[in-house]
Amino acid sequence: NGCRATRSVTVTEDLTVPVVGIANQSGSTVLTCSRTAINVVASGGDRYTWSRGLGSAASAAITAAGRYTVTVTGANGCTGTSAITITQDTAAPVARVVAPEGTVLTCSRSLLRLEGSGGISYEWSNNLGTGQTVTVSVPGTYTVSAIGSNGCRSSSSIVVTENKTVPSGVIATTGGGVLTCSRTSVTLKASGGSSYRWGSGLGERDSVTVMAPGTYVVTVTGANGCTATSSVGILEDTAVPVAELSNVDATTAIACPRHSMVYR
Repeated sequence: NGCRATRSVTVTEDLTVPVVGIANQSGSTVLTCSRTAINVVASGGDRYTWSRGLGSAASAAITAAGRYTVTVTGANGCTGTSAITITQDTAAPVARVVAPEGTVLTCSRSLLRLEGSGGISYEWSNNLGTGQTVTVSVPGTYTVSAIGSNGCRSSSSIVVTENKTVPSGVIATTGGGVLTCSRTSVTLKASGGSSYRWGSGLGERDSVTVMAPGTYVVTVTGANGCTATSSVGILEDTAVPVAELSNVDATTAIACPRHSMVYR
């Protein structure tokens, strides 16, 4: 019948690539000893595929350094990608512990100061706390753990010993320690230490001279500050002998022919 009809359809196109975003929820892209995982979340599409075996969820936990790429597929099937690079800092600090005053406890040094170095915080063995410097009063092995800014740690130890041996104070005397009319002084010589102090105001030399009987005491100090005392008794023998004369002839008169007398 020669009639006709028409119909039309409009075809559009959506090839918009999704805008891919990666949000870092850990606030850092550096793995450390204290930050062992970095959590990221991708956005911008309906489906997600992570490289390096991280799976197909929008979120992922990254535990190793490297470059990670996420492919995002939008509702139109178009894809877009984005990447994040993760680095790693797990270098351990160089821990060190020193004893500025030495490592030997003595009678004159009953406390020792130990100082740690190499970190930003410290942990000591033997319940000594977390300060950089500690004080010890007993011998033993002390260990400090130094913790770096990356949370990594290393340890160092020091051995503290003790020397509280008492010196052996000895006094030697001249002349057997007896004052006589011919020996009016006696020398006393102390030994066994590094310094000496005599009683009776005799001073601080190792040798002294005395001229009176009595007991003399010396305090001997060793190099470790430990002390001991020793004493010696000085005697006196100044008894005057009794002189006697004996008349053998039983007379005190000299007569002729006796020209002499014999006394014993």
